[in-house]
Amino acid sequence: MSSRSWRRVIIGVIFLILTIFYTSLFLNHAAVTNELIFNIAHIKSLSSIFVSPINFDYWGHTGSLINLYSPWLTILPGILFLNQNVIIGFLIIISLITYATLVSSYYYMKKFSGDTLESLLFAVIYTLSFNRFWLIFGEQRIENYLVLIFLPMVYYGAFQIFNGQFQDWLTLTLGMSLIIWTSPYMALAVVLTLIPVLPLMIFSRLSHHWLYWGKTLLNLLKAALTTCLLTIGYWGPMLENQWPKKVLQQSRPQFDYWSWFDKNFLTQNNQYLFFIMIALLALVVFFIFLKSSFSYKILILESLVIAALLLIRPQFQIDTSRLIFAITSVLDFFAIMILIRVILLLFQERSAVIHLLILLVTIGGFGYLTYNQANEFQPQRKIQFSQKIDYKNLVVNYHDQSLDSKNHFLIDGHSSQVQFNTKDNQYWLQYYNPKSVTMDIPVQNYSGNKVTVNNESVKLYKSKRGTLSLKTDPNKNIIEIHSHHTILATVFLLINLFSFIGFGYIYFSNKWRSNKKIMAES
Repeated sequence: MSSRSWRRVIIGVIFLILTIFYTSLFLNHAAVTNELIFNIAHIKSLSSIFVSPINFDYWGHTGSLINLYSPWLTILPGILFLNQNVIIGFLIIISLITYATLVSSYYYMKKFSGDTLESLLFAVIYTLSFNRFWLIFGEQRIENYLVLIFLPMVYYGAFQIFNGQFQDWLTLTLGMSLIIWTSPYMALAVVLTLIPVLPLMIFSRLSHHWLYWGKTLLNLLKAALTTCLLTIGYWGPMLENQWPKKVLQQSRPQFDYWSWFDKNFLTQNNQYLFFIMIALLALVVFFIFLKSSFSYKILILESLVIAALLLIRPQFQIDTSRLIFAITSVLDFFAIMILIRVILLLFQERSAVIHLLILLVTIGGFGYLTYNQANEFQPQRKIQFSQKIDYKNLVVNYHDQSLDSKNHFLIDGHSSQVQFNTKDNQYWLQYYNPKSVTMDIPVQNYSGNKVTVNNESVKLYKSKRGTLSLKTDPNKNIIEIHSHHTILATVFLLINLFSFIGFGYIYFSNKWRSNKKIMAES
């Protein structure tokens, strides 16, 4: 094999070892929480997503629209690993996400910098960072750490466009589309960090021509419009359902950074040391700012602004709790890039042996820190392979107005227990009463539900508790509910499908032409 092939094999083995290490820590130290159960239920409830956003087997059998409001495309492959033992399957998912994070961060940093050491350092520190550790072990919402795979891709694509490599609008588009299909708040955070770059480009030599601005704006517009088409299958049906309801998400508890600093660093004994460290850090950042390229100058400026906002925490009229989680991950991404730039500036003229030592110290040091952080977790309910988890009856407050019904039917306004059965997007029951009654079924009202009584369509009403209400026939009633995507949602999904096909053709054709050109030049 060539030296290039050997290098790829060695890097792949390093990433595999780190992945096994990380997954074993999760198995031995992470807790079984409602968030973990939510992840499993969310993935398994996607088994009928192409037919309906509702799966009556899950979420307390209330017809929850969680799959309508929560992105699902990037976690959909997880179904393949949860058919047998869900714990083993979820550990495989964690392993694949960790390995993909290592590969993605290495690949795009290598394309960005062209330096193998810098790429390896970034991949290791980014994957073993405290922020990612907390998202996996503490927060445990799969979309929050799955989306970290796509951050390097989207920022590399944006960097290329601002740097005049306009053909990489495809990379930006693909990265942003995958982020939206994973975590829309992260997409918003990315957009908020890219908007200030446009006016800052005035200070770059590249922008001193009208042609640059025309091509930049054109390719950003192409990326934005194509991203909308590639994600319309998510935001289209969601807006269709949300528009008449004006649904608002509950806020999430936020980490008070200023109180944390005040408690740990601004005490009488530590405040002088803290301010000295801040002064030294400011000098280092200023030195890096002067020595680095224009792109790193933008990174430093944006990092300072984001850090200040997280500390000051200005009050807004809208809920920003979920956006702050995303902004924190972006700041972590920027800070790691700056940290690696500091390391390389200090040791850039050193020998290959020193570079290897730096890599080994980084892997060992961050591996040790991750191990120590994992040991601090004292889970009350540890993960076990033979664990029985009732993930089907997990109930979460996710825009579901029928949650409080607790599967209680209302017969002429009186609570009653009625036996029912479910399978994927189908819900059916039998009810006998010699009289015709008004039945309030504990299933959330959704325009895509088709209800029949004794094989005849009936007129539906929305009850006060937001559930389905109908008139039964005298005597025996066989009531069936079949849930499907609405006509408009189906149109959105078809547009998304054909957009993926068209984009894939353009993307891979462009890659093929680029590779052919490289081979011809070599």
